[in-house]
Amino acid sequence: MERAIIEDTPQFNEQSLKNLISSVPIYHPDEDTFFIHPENPSPAVSYDWEGEIWIRFDPKTKEVVGLEIENFESIFIKKHPEVAKIWKEIKSLCIHKKTKAIDENLYESFIRILLNFFTELFKSNPQQVSFGIA
Repeated sequence: MERAIIEDTPQFNEQSLKNLISSVPIYHPDEDTFFIHPENPSPAVSYDWEGEIWIRFDPKTKEVVGLEIENFESIFIKKHPEVAKIWKEIKSLCIHKKTKAIDENLYESFIRILLNFFTELFKSNPQQVSFGIA
């Protein structure tokens, strides 16, 4: 299989927000990995941020369609307290094989905080946003 270089980066915009809000959040405590993925998979490429964060985005529109964050509580949450505050509120809703319904307002707030975080991260680290592998 051929690997293609993607010159553009994921776009953290209103459509990305809608995509993630309509997606499924899952936290696997045993692996300490947090995922957000669409209920119905669609073609996407992964953007690797230093082996810690994988951002899935549509290669045509650049809209974010999913996330994977490894070492979520052990490293990511500790490094980024702005995300940690709302994580305490939403964690129980994201545990794999959950039975609770998601509080849509709380989840939307969580997604907005994540998108703001990534937008600022990319602005402050432009050297990291010039590549991606499909």
